[in-house]
Amino acid sequence: MKKKKKENLKPNGIAWLIYRTYSAIAMKLKFNVKYDRSDFNARNKKEGCVVLYNHACNYDHFISTAFFKRAKVNYVISNRFMFNPLIRFVLRLVKAIHRDQFKNDTTSILKMKRVIERGGIIAIAPAGQVSIHGNMPYINPVIVKLLKMCKADVYTLQTNGSYLAAPKWCLSKRKYPISVKCVKTLSKEEIKSLDTDTIYNKITNDLNVCDRVYQQVANIEIKGKNLTKGLENILFICPKCEKKYTFESIDNTLKCSCCGNTLVYNKYGFLEKSCDSDVILNDEALWCDYQKHQIMELIKANNYNFESSVSFYSNPNKEFKLELVGRGKLIFNNDTLKYIGTYLDKEIVKEFNLNILTQFPFSPNVRFNIPDEDGMLEFVPDNKQEVYEWATLIDAYHTLKVEEKENADS
Repeated sequence: MKKKKKENLKPNGIAWLIYRTYSAIAMKLKFNVKYDRSDFNARNKKEGCVVLYNHACNYDHFISTAFFKRAKVNYVISNRFMFNPLIRFVLRLVKAIHRDQFKNDTTSILKMKRVIERGGIIAIAPAGQVSIHGNMPYINPVIVKLLKMCKADVYTLQTNGSYLAAPKWCLSKRKYPISVKCVKTLSKEEIKSLDTDTIYNKITNDLNVCDRVYQQVANIEIKGKNLTKGLENILFICPKCEKKYTFESIDNTLKCSCCGNTLVYNKYGFLEKSCDSDVILNDEALWCDYQKHQIMELIKANNYNFESSVSFYSNPNKEFKLELVGRGKLIFNNDTLKYIGTYLDKEIVKEFNLNILTQFPFSPNVRFNIPDEDGMLEFVPDNKQEVYEWATLIDAYHTLKVEEKENADS
C-alpha cells in the first residue's frame, strides 16, 4: 500500500506576493497603518516561530499580512472563510490552515507543528474571533498546550486603533489611524521551562490591547458620520427601562424608543449622556458585560428562557457549501439548548451539549454558528437583533460553569 503523500504547506510565492502587496496598499490607503518590525526582524530566521495577534476588527488579516512583507506565513483561520469560493481559492494558494472555531481539531494542530518544523511561521489569533466591544475576549488556556507542542519562539502583534477604525458592529464608514508593534513574548526555552499559568499570563498580557485606553492619551478624532450605526445590534438592553431591542441609531446617538434614554457616541469614541436623566454604561465593553451579568443572574435563578424562530443552514452535500436545510425554533431553557424544526424536509429535535460550548461565532445582525460535530450549523433568527443575545447567552453560561468548577475545586 502506498504511503499517503503529506500536503505541501509552503505558501505559493507569487500568491503571497500578490496578497501582501494588495494588503499593504489597501491598508495604507484606508488606515495609514504604521509598523514597528524591529523585534520581528531580529528573530532567528533559520527557525520557525509563532506569531499571535489581537483581533479587534475584520481587517486584521490584511493589516498583519502587510506587516510580514516578504516573510511568508501560514495563517490559522476559521473554516467559515472557506465557504466563500474566491477567498477559499486565495487561502489554499497561501496554504492557510483552516479549522473549526471552538472545536477540537487534531489535523490542524499537526499541520501547525509541521510548518514550525520546516522553519515556517504560524500566525494565529488566540481569541478565535473578532472582539465585539474592543476589550480582549476570553483566551482559551489550550493555546499554551499548542505553543508547548510547537517548541518555537512566540511573538505578538499589538495593533492599536483597529477597533476604533472598524469595530465589528459598525455599519458606517469611518477613519482612524492604526499602528502595529511586534514584541517578543516568549522564547522556546521559556516555553519549555515555565509553568502553564506563567506562559498563559505572558500571552494574555501582550495580547491585552484596548483602543479606549490608548485613545485616552492619543485623543485622536474619528472621522465619519453616523458613528453609532450598528451599535444597536449589540446593546440590546436599555439600562433605564430594561426593555430589549429598543435602541434606534440616529446620527451619533442611540435612543430608546420605549423610555427615551439616549447615549451619545462622541468624536473620540467614548459614550456620553445626552442629559442628566439618561442612564448609560461608560463604554461598550461595560455595557456588554452588564447584559451578560443580567443573563447570568436569570440563569442562576432558573428563570431564563429564550427562543428564536430561525432559518437553519448547513453543509450536508458539499464540505464548503452552505444551503438552507430547515426552519424551526432554537430554544434555551436553563440547562438545555435544542433546535426543534425541519432538517431536509424531516421533523427533528436536536439537542446540543452545553458543557462543551464556550462561544458562538457570529456576525451581529446577520447570523451565528453553533460548533458541532455534525458540520457547519448556522442559524439566522427572524429578528436578527437576537444574534448577539445568543452569543452573550453562551458566554454567560460558560462563565457560570467555570465559576462552579473553580468553587468546587477551592
